[in-house]
Amino acid sequence: MDKYRLVVNPYDIERWVNDMANQGWHLKKFTWIRFTFERGEPGSYIYRHDELERFGTSYEDEYLEFLNSSGIEQVDRSGHFVFFRKSANDGPFELYSDKKNKISKLSQKISVLLSLILLNLVLAVIGLSGIFSAQAIDWIKLSMNITNILVVVLFSIPLLKLMHVRHKLKKDLDLYTD
Repeated sequence: MDKYRLVVNPYDIERWVNDMANQGWHLKKFTWIRFTFERGEPGSYIYRHDELERFGTSYEDEYLEFLNSSGIEQVDRSGHFVFFRKSANDGPFELYSDKKNKISKLSQKISVLLSLILLNLVLAVIGLSGIFSAQAIDWIKLSMNITNILVVVLFSIPLLKLMHVRHKLKKDLDLYTD
């Protein structure tokens, strides 16, 4: 079964994949938008994600070998985003990623989303400012500008969620490092 979700907030995606596993749908493959699940025993796996900066580095193989020796299986990888799973019978597991690294990754995502939002906002404002000065409305240009505004609105929601997650991580970081 294929499901489609845009990978913006990795923590929401991880929660969703674990909810699917609890319903008996186990992740088999994924890309940045398409997730393929296969039917299995409900709740038999726990899934975690990692964003490997180690991609292509010499110690990446050692890291993956260490995880494998710990009973953690790599499910699939899309770019630097990787999903792992472990049998739920072994109990919960966490992948170690320090808060500074998580904050850095979230900041990169926030920058990309913010750039996309600002670009679409500028294009929409410029486009709309000239559309109504003409005697006849160009419906194609108007629809393109409305699409730009929709992109701004739709991507603002995940942007705010990512900023909230980053703020919580920064708060925890400050709390535990002082």
